Amino acid sequence: MANLVKRVEYYLPENTVDCFTLDKENPDWNITDTLPKTGVRILHHAGADETTLDMAYKAASKTINGVEDLPDTIIVCTQTPDNLLPHCSAILQDKLGLPIATKCFDLNLGCSGYVYGLATAYSYLVSGISKRVLLVTVDNYSKIINPENKKAYLLFSDGASATLIDKPEESPIFHFGTDGGRSKAIICENSGVSVTTGEARNHPISRPSFEMDGYGVFLFTLGTIPTEIMKLIDKANMIIDDIDLFIFHQASRYVLESISKKLKIPEEKVIIDLEEVGNTTSSSIPIALKRAEGAGKLKRGDKILTFGFGIGLSWSGAIFKY
Repeated sequence: MANLVKRVEYYLPENTVDCFTLDKENPDWNITDTLPKTGVRILHHAGADETTLDMAYKAASKTINGVEDLPDTIIVCTQTPDNLLPHCSAILQDKLGLPIATKCFDLNLGCSGYVYGLATAYSYLVSGISKRVLLVTVDNYSKIINPENKKAYLLFSDGASATLIDKPEESPIFHFGTDGGRSKAIICENSGVSVTTGEARNHPISRPSFEMDGYGVFLFTLGTIPTEIMKLIDKANMIIDDIDLFIFHQASRYVLESISKKLKIPEEKVIIDLEEVGNTTSSSIPIALKRAEGAGKLKRGDKILTFGFGIGLSWSGAIFKY
């Protein structure tokens, strides 16, 4: 039986930061007290010369290694491209040695990006435009987060995932939404062409600066996401008990536990895997998928619900057979 997700691989930089070590170096940060809420102990940071494309290639090459039927489409989801142009997927096609007939484009999405990518790939497959899609998620947040920004620095990791996607025999169920009125709750200031145009030309250009209203994002998440998850389940004519495993965007331990408690999801059905990985934005769901499979928590044929939420502020969910 053909399933939507054929194969998942991921890459995390070898360069790591232990939050317990940071706690000794920065006693005023009170990391010991905040770690139970974030759930993150080990952060992964790309090397000084390690680019977004480098990480994308390392994940993608693992995924297509030994595959006989190579993908004819590449979708790269990233919000930290090495350059505004050309698009990352075009360069990745060349590095992977895929044919010039390969369709390539990028998606600019954050924490909800993986399911958006799945839905886009599924649309290309069912329409006959594509026969097999390679979906790559990758972000290099350590390059845009100020180490003095404690809340963000202690949460986000760099990383990449690559998913090989085939047309499934059973159609997945998707659900999406966006509250753009709250979009400034997570923003990277001093980025994009706006900093080099108009009045900005008369001022020194500052380096990009990632900012997050943590409390505002938390209120959005708890006030919106549980309801939207239930809309997805209702759309599939299912109940919570019908789902074998819930794999949400790995935002933080406290957020995941709060969502699960609000929806009364059994603890054993929810994946929380942040301690050694961190929040890898659009890569958090596929990385959690792969690690859950490796740990024996996820089996082929399981009915799973994935749900991403964050930057935009946006959300995206899918129910499909793994």
